[in-house]
Amino acid sequence: MNPIDTRQILNWDQVKVHLQPNLCIECQLVPQQPLQCYRCQKLLCQSCHGDLKQKSRGPKIFCQKCKALNYFNPANNAIYQSYRDMVIGCLNRRYGCKVTLDYKKYQKHVEECEFQRIPCPSPGCFVTTLKRAKGDHLLVCEYVIETCQYCNKQFNRKSMAYHQEKCNGKDVQQIDLASLKSDFLRLRSKLDAAISQFEQSTEIAMLEQKVIKQQLEIQQLKNNINQ
Repeated sequence: MNPIDTRQILNWDQVKVHLQPNLCIECQLVPQQPLQCYRCQKLLCQSCHGDLKQKSRGPKIFCQKCKALNYFNPANNAIYQSYRDMVIGCLNRRYGCKVTLDYKKYQKHVEECEFQRIPCPSPGCFVTTLKRAKGDHLLVCEYVIETCQYCNKQFNRKSMAYHQEKCNGKDVQQIDLASLKSDFLRLRSKLDAAISQFEQSTEIAMLEQKVIKQQLEIQQLKNNINQ
C-alpha cells in the first residue's frame, strides 16, 4: 500500500501536531498499515519497509532512529487513533475526483476510483486513460485484439483490415456458403415433396373414411327395408 502524501491532507494545519511524530521515518509520508520499530516505536510505511528489507537481506531492518538493526512489527492501535481526524483528498484529485475521505476508507476508494489513470490492456498500446473512460478508448484503440470472421485467427484492429483483404479463409468461407446454400435448396425440395406426399396421403385417407361411412349407411337402409 502506498503511503499518503501530507499534501493530500486537507486539514493538515489542524492535525500536524499529532501526525508528524507518526510519519514514516524514511519518506515522511503517512503510512498505511504502518510497521513499528520494537525498540524506539518509530514507523515505516510498507514501501520503505520492503526496500530496506531487500537491502538488509534478513528479518531485521536498519532503523534510522535507533541506528541499529531491529525488528518492525504491525503498529499498535494508538498509532491508528492519531490518524482518525485526517480529512484526505483523493490521490486522483488532479484528474477530477473531488471525494474526501477518512483514513480507514482511503485505500479502498483509491483502488476503485473512476478517476485513476490506468494503462490500456491492449498489447502494444501505451496510452493511459482514466478508468471511467476505458470503454471509450477501447472503441477507437488500434491495438484491441479481434478475431477474423473468415479464419478465426486473431490480430489487432490496426492489422485486421489488411489481413482480411488477403485472408485465404475468405475464399473458403465463400465456397462453404455456396455449398450450404446448395444443401439447403436440396433439403427444401425434399421437404416440399414430403409435405405434398403427406397431404395426398391424408386426402386419400379422408376419402376412404367417407366411402366406408356411405357403405355403412347403405347397409343400414337395406336392413331396414328387409324388416
